[in-house]
Amino acid sequence: MDDSRPENEDAGLVASVVRRTAGYISATDEKDRKAIAQVFTPASVARFMAGRVLRVGDEFTFVDAGAGVGVLAAALCERIAAMPVPRRVVAELYETDPNVLPVLRQTIAECRKALSAAGHHLNATIIEEDFVLRRPAASLYAPVSRTCYADAVIMNPPYAKLAKDSPQARAFAEIVHGQPNVYALFMAAAVELLRPGGELVAITPRSYCNGLYFREFRRWLLARMSLRHIHVFESRRATFKDSEVLQESIITVATKQTEQAAEVLLGVSHGAEMDEVRPLPHAPRTIIDDLRGDCVIRLPADSSDLEIMRVVESWTGTFADRGLRISTGPVVAFRARDYLLDSADHPDAVPLISIHNVRPFATVWPVTKGSKPIAFRVANGAVSQVLPARNYVLLRRFSAKEEHRRLTASPYLPNAVERRRPVALENHINYVTHTTRELTEDEVNGLVALFNSALLDRYFRVVSGNTQVNATEIRSMPFPDLRTIRRIGKHVAGLGRNDRDGIESRVLEVLGVPPSLLAADSEVGA
Repeated sequence: MDDSRPENEDAGLVASVVRRTAGYISATDEKDRKAIAQVFTPASVARFMAGRVLRVGDEFTFVDAGAGVGVLAAALCERIAAMPVPRRVVAELYETDPNVLPVLRQTIAECRKALSAAGHHLNATIIEEDFVLRRPAASLYAPVSRTCYADAVIMNPPYAKLAKDSPQARAFAEIVHGQPNVYALFMAAAVELLRPGGELVAITPRSYCNGLYFREFRRWLLARMSLRHIHVFESRRATFKDSEVLQESIITVATKQTEQAAEVLLGVSHGAEMDEVRPLPHAPRTIIDDLRGDCVIRLPADSSDLEIMRVVESWTGTFADRGLRISTGPVVAFRARDYLLDSADHPDAVPLISIHNVRPFATVWPVTKGSKPIAFRVANGAVSQVLPARNYVLLRRFSAKEEHRRLTASPYLPNAVERRRPVALENHINYVTHTTRELTEDEVNGLVALFNSALLDRYFRVVSGNTQVNATEIRSMPFPDLRTIRRIGKHVAGLGRNDRDGIESRVLEVLGVPPSLLAADSEVGA
């Protein structure tokens, strides 16, 4: 693979686009760019993506979907310009934002000039239409009804949620579940354009890799595309500083063929610079878990993650198989304003537990946090939002964008939280119960210790890059049996909640996992 780039990084087509982009950003309103989910690709990322396109023949057609300022097209043209054999290049660039089109036209003019000077030819067309809506009104599962012409599609699509009845969602209704995100529809539309053997290179959030919402999309995608290389940016903040996307970003490189390749390369970096990252090869079965028909894409960062996968997946049952149930707190604050109280002194008040009350190993209530309510008034019309006084495990549904841990759990043992009375749980919390009986105190403490362990947190990160902890993902996770959970609970009894190392050690001891597993050095990016 030719990964040519200018000797001077400040020269060349990409550097020129970056300079124009800076001018465009200074001349436009950030709110307007965010409104259309417009996030520009950094130069190093654009060049990396262009370098993943393997097959640039004498006749080469590529599509840049959601082209923006044209930095991805420029990166690909910059690479082609350095190739010795003249190429005839056809490019289609889709962009609907009228504000950015003058910048894109300048980029294409420069690309055409640079390729011509190098002995190549570029025939480029800017298409001012919605890329997703250009597909024919036909089933995604029907035989191809039009010519697949693209050798490659390279893209940084917009990341925005859509209404289920939006025209884009309706066009791809067969693979949409729940609230769709437009970037996945861009990927699907790209696959339809690719000829057999064509290549897709896309930078997107990682959220399509797991979860119920994207399950049909994953099944459809992996039946048509062979994963070849995935690059994970562990810190989106370092890659896209002005974005509010709450997942890790990944670059997906895939080839249009029905059989998966012999290996999938996986690299991990902490920012936009990727030159020092050494991707590791994995068997497709390591990356794609289709044991339950969900086609989950797992992304182990290093050899210790692989060993953590082996340990956790040796547990023969799932969370749901163990008789455990996970539900979302029923109180939606903006819908329950009439029942929210700033004091617990009201005779009909019960504790209101919110996400800030859930700390590792402790439910801290009451906590006065600004103007946040601390209690819930039980009244007609609100009884269904109150849970009986029972033992629960509380699990935060969200974590901060750059927070070290994804899983944060606390015990709710009502005898220890004022007096034994009902409780109201806000919907940013998941709560765990048993399907047929009340959880014992040992089970609660064992579950809390396991959820807060580095072992389970690391496994969760392998299968999910989202900061949201979805109940669906927890239900399908491998899980120890309740006897083992109770043993963990007994072993951590008496340890203070701040003794994280001691609790972790007890969890690993009961599970038979060597502590050295979690201290292994990363091999990726070393």
